[in-house]
Amino acid sequence: MNPRKPNIKDVVVLLLVVGTGAIAISDTQFRAVFGDLAKVGVGGYLGQLMPEATP
Repeated sequence: MNPRKPNIKDVVVLLLVVGTGAIAISDTQFRAVFGDLAKVGVGGYLGQLMPEATP
């Protein structure tokens, strides 16, 4: 199996999730909001990875 080279989208999503986690740890009052933000970012990234279906 050939490992693939990380691209800029991978790095951006990783920074989003790590940054969101760090902010959620420091600010417990808005932890759920930061979790939702991370879910949206990861969901959008996974949606871009899927090939488009052609009719």
